[in-house]
Amino acid sequence: MDFLVKVGRDGIQGETVWSRRVEPSASVKDSQWVTGDIALDPWAGGDHVLTLETRSPEATEQAARAVWAAPFVSSARAANPLVVVYLVDALRADHTGPYGYSRKTTPALDAFARDAVVFEQAVTQAPWTKPAVASLMTSLPPTRHRVIRRFDGLSDRFVTLAELLAESGWATGAVVTNALVYAHQGGFDQGFDCFAGLHNRKGQRTRQVRAARVVDAALSWIDARRGRPTFLYVHTMDPHWPYRPPPPFDGMFAEAQGRPPHEVETPEQERRRSIDQYDGEIAYGDQEFGRFLQQLRARELYDRALIVVLADHGEELFDHGGWGHGSTLYDELIRIPLLVKFPGGRYRGRRVGAQVQMIDLAPTILEATGGPFAPSFVGRPLQRVLDGDTRAIPAFVSTQHWGVTLAGLRTEKDKYIRRFSPAAEEALFDLLQDPAERADRAGANSERVRALRAQTEAALPATSYRYTLRAFGNGSFSLAMRTTGRFEDVAASGLSARETPRLDQDRQTLAVELPPRAGKPREVSFRIRPMGATVRLEGTRSGRPLRPKDVTYAVGRHPEGFPFVLPDPERENPLAEAERLFIPPSEESAGVRVWLVEPLDKTTHKIDEDTLDALRALGP
Repeated sequence: MDFLVKVGRDGIQGETVWSRRVEPSASVKDSQWVTGDIALDPWAGGDHVLTLETRSPEATEQAARAVWAAPFVSSARAANPLVVVYLVDALRADHTGPYGYSRKTTPALDAFARDAVVFEQAVTQAPWTKPAVASLMTSLPPTRHRVIRRFDGLSDRFVTLAELLAESGWATGAVVTNALVYAHQGGFDQGFDCFAGLHNRKGQRTRQVRAARVVDAALSWIDARRGRPTFLYVHTMDPHWPYRPPPPFDGMFAEAQGRPPHEVETPEQERRRSIDQYDGEIAYGDQEFGRFLQQLRARELYDRALIVVLADHGEELFDHGGWGHGSTLYDELIRIPLLVKFPGGRYRGRRVGAQVQMIDLAPTILEATGGPFAPSFVGRPLQRVLDGDTRAIPAFVSTQHWGVTLAGLRTEKDKYIRRFSPAAEEALFDLLQDPAERADRAGANSERVRALRAQTEAALPATSYRYTLRAFGNGSFSLAMRTTGRFEDVAASGLSARETPRLDQDRQTLAVELPPRAGKPREVSFRIRPMGATVRLEGTRSGRPLRPKDVTYAVGRHPEGFPFVLPDPERENPLAEAERLFIPPSEESAGVRVWLVEPLDKTTHKIDEDTLDALRALGP
């Protein structure tokens, strides 16, 4: 496909001033956005018409789609502002120099910290990428924006930072390497003129796109938007698993320990080697971050730029017996690095001990740029903290990740964590006396636990769908359901007044007696708070314990035994099971049927092959 730009006047297209043949099948570079830069100086002054033209050089059997994106005419005026949000995926705060790490992993970030404000207690809203980035963009917790599960997309009913800046005349661009953020139907591109997801050399989505390519693409986009107020979101992934830093960073810290390269490793040595490689990834990414800043200085943009450097979450390195992220709410995951350089050296060199949050960043940027706040924003501008706002605001944190559901509150002094699945438990940690979160004090401080539990529960949403259980036939059923959360909106039909479902005081147990009624199905339905809490079903049929054949769910499936954990589309494979869970029974055979009722406002997207390809690239 040939792309041409022509300059003319008075209705005449005029001469071709730029052309480019784009062949995705022949070039990996052509499978992504192709940029062009045209000098229009000879046509300065007067009225001219730019024509953007596309031609197919030859007829083909396959249909082709040609797209021009965000053409922009600019002039090199040096006074226009620049805002950069530079996010490093999976970067632990305590593995960087500004937060006291002993290894020299971040010399560029260390130097940047001298020009910036270092927030010592910055908290992300979630310990994995999708909900965290949605909170960054919307200034809302995951319980409000509802990007909670892996296949959720950000609804266009929420106003984003990029949309507000674009409405104020800003050029808005993003360069992203995490396919969870740039996957088709993800919704994170709202408000961006250009939202570039980078692929590997074969044109495939992968987390292994290096920071060097990201920095090159970011600088190229800044150059293309010169002469206009510019907002740029940069998302790099080098510290993310798998830890494979390029040379010489792959041996930077292993050599310092003097460990033989081919020895048989003990579990402890394997852990240390992984940390060495993780730190090597950080050091490599820091080198490229330093190059990015150096190039901003060379373009005379650095001093007047507002630059935010942060992580979406941290990484557990066997601190609490696990590896990776997403499934716990300990500080190694939710306490993130956050450094903000304000234009003109304002607040330069300060360190702030007050707790701040991911949701504060969009209001901070809009406060600095004079943009309008969205009424939906719940964060506060960090400038107010720097100017003396001493209010201690608890941070609500939560996760729903591969069958694990957790929620909690972090204050500057303590942290409450409640687990809803796969099992129910709660914990309380004293962050002042026990910053490593080793000693659970929930049993010794029941009054504090009750207070934080109530605040946590108040912030949790119910599921967006309803469970429905319907009994057919002449059998008498006695059903008991127990949840790790709370039953909500319980309703029944086909029952007499004395057969009303019974809830316990904590709304965690629901019991119902369903006597035989020939030809009249009996039904009970409910929702669960929060999303992801488990529901276990057991009971009897005509006086004997339930058997697998007595209960049917999905399309003709039966439990393996009891108690039976009711199916949850938030944990099921979306391609294999989830849609079948919403199919009501078509035959009135004897027994209990279980299905779900879809919500009217459903934010989970259909999974197409493009999205699946993006998610497979992320691994387990």
